[in-house]
Amino acid sequence: MGFVHVGRVSWARQPCRQVENCKRTRRVVGKGKSQRIMAQKKSVSWEGLCQAADLGEDLELDLSTVNVTVCGGGNAAHVGAAMFAEQGCKTSMYLSLPQEAEKMKAGIAEGGIECQQTADDNHMTYVGSPLVSADPSIAKDSDVVVILAPAFAHESICREIKPFLKKGAIIGTLPAHGGFDLVARHALEEKIDEVIVFGTVGLPWTTRIIEYGKKVEVYSTKANLRMNFHPRVPKVPALTLLSAMFIGTTFQMGNDYLECTLWPVNNVIHPGILYGRWKDWDGIPVAEKPLFYNGVDDFTASKLEGMSDEIQQTAKAAQKELGVELAVPSLKEFLENSYGDLIPDRTSLKTIFRTSPAYQGLTHPMTQNENGFSPDFKNRYLTEDLPHGLAVVRGIAALVDVPTPCIDEVLTWSQKACGQSYLVDGKMTGNDISHSGVPQRFGFKDISELIF
Repeated sequence: MGFVHVGRVSWARQPCRQVENCKRTRRVVGKGKSQRIMAQKKSVSWEGLCQAADLGEDLELDLSTVNVTVCGGGNAAHVGAAMFAEQGCKTSMYLSLPQEAEKMKAGIAEGGIECQQTADDNHMTYVGSPLVSADPSIAKDSDVVVILAPAFAHESICREIKPFLKKGAIIGTLPAHGGFDLVARHALEEKIDEVIVFGTVGLPWTTRIIEYGKKVEVYSTKANLRMNFHPRVPKVPALTLLSAMFIGTTFQMGNDYLECTLWPVNNVIHPGILYGRWKDWDGIPVAEKPLFYNGVDDFTASKLEGMSDEIQQTAKAAQKELGVELAVPSLKEFLENSYGDLIPDRTSLKTIFRTSPAYQGLTHPMTQNENGFSPDFKNRYLTEDLPHGLAVVRGIAALVDVPTPCIDEVLTWSQKACGQSYLVDGKMTGNDISHSGVPQRFGFKDISELIF
């Protein structure tokens, strides 16, 4: 039996026969970076570990005692479902649309979800066969609920599974930008005090479905990610459990959930680049799709940097008000930390976007007609990254009285472009905050109200 050590607690990857809903095969090519420790340890169930008075001794966490439900059916959900089953968890999937659930079942029935990890020198293949249902009661015994679905679906998923969440369940999403914690608090209502909410500052993988319900590929894996919780320090070793469930990623405890919300990623990048390219568009179709990231010019870079600076100011003001350190990087720091030496020219934000190999060849979201290409402003770069991104950041800035001229400029243009309304006369009172993670939607007027 293999063991992997995490701090002073390790977990056991149980043989497949002990997990009824899991068919697993695993092939590893090349040198693995992690070392498995072969030793006799005291095996303990998840429930036993939660009740243990002393975690000082080495313990072997039996992952076959952990029930996990993955909510979603996209790229990340395919990976999560296969991975958690591979790790030994009793894994199920909840897809709210019956037709999607049936499609997933049909794919899995032909041999399970095969996940191929091709990053670095760790070439790995494993197969998981989770149970699948369009009935939210499938989550009734879950110790962990992992939502791997678009942000607009988070609230409805939380509402649907709420009646079936057991006391002490761990529920969260990766990544948790855009006020997921506030949305979960709103949707789960009184149940929020009975569960632990988690979230990360990013998704662990770059991944793509090859064949629905059958095969998914992971192109890259982040080795480390910050994870935040409500309450800030969970009463159970949730961080240990979640790190055990993932292959190749270790989670570090963050300081406050606001780190997830303020992290400068798509909330800044997508609306900012669209604004920089199309703010003066005359409505005439263009001959070809323009480059998205590689097309960043000086003006666009200045707006991205301005919004990043305003997020930094917001984080510092919130930090002062709450008395807790918030580790929120600038946009440039985030990109450098994410891609490091892979970026040929890290002189500025402009050169990072224009030279990073991760962004090569990616174009603006466009629609095509007989006259050429026009920008698609109904794309998720605005319809998701405003209500669950930039508008949320703007709302938090308002709670700590931080001026945000750059954010206001980009948000004002973006909301008009996609036909939504969040910022009205300098206040977060637009009609579309009703389906967002904006704190003003929930009646919050002070930053301290975001802590629960």
